[in-house]
Amino acid sequence: MLYTQVQDAELIERYASGDERAFEVLMRRHGDAVFAAILSKVKDQDVADDLFQEVWIKFIHTLKAGDYTEAGKFGAWIHRVARNATMDYFRRQQRSPLARYDQMESATDGVADEALNVEERAVAQQWMLDAHEAVQRLPADQKLVLELRLHAGLSFKEIAEETGVGINTALGRMRYAVANLRRMLRVEIPN
Repeated sequence: MLYTQVQDAELIERYASGDERAFEVLMRRHGDAVFAAILSKVKDQDVADDLFQEVWIKFIHTLKAGDYTEAGKFGAWIHRVARNATMDYFRRQQRSPLARYDQMESATDGVADEALNVEERAVAQQWMLDAHEAVQRLPADQKLVLELRLHAGLSFKEIAEETGVGINTALGRMRYAVANLRRMLRVEIPN
């Protein structure tokens, strides 16, 4: 029988029964889309490779533990696992001072171009440090929405789903985060 004609549910059942080829087919069938989704968020090949492996390991563990329930939507399920793994990655980054500093450094690299003199570069770098500190002082729910939106690139609908709140709550938290950052950084809004 050709594996390419077998539905996901049957492939999962076969893999659970010990058919390794069924797993390979599942991975080939969904792997490129899952990897592309991860890479589009993290924008780093090595990180995407690690998260991709983490997603498939999660599937294996869930299946072997008997916790996977087939509802005819394996593609949606594996993409949800990928999205969660990506969000977990960003949450881990958020807790790592070194990772945040590295991100800040790369953000200020673009500022240090030929058009700016030494003093202007120092001001730009100081502003980035101030902005980073202001983000750290935000309430946790506002900081999470801000980082999921800006770093993970999630839509407000996705943020609402991932954080377990309504879309209006997610939008409100973002609005408050931006308002608080403007206040802390004393950014004037042009009329």
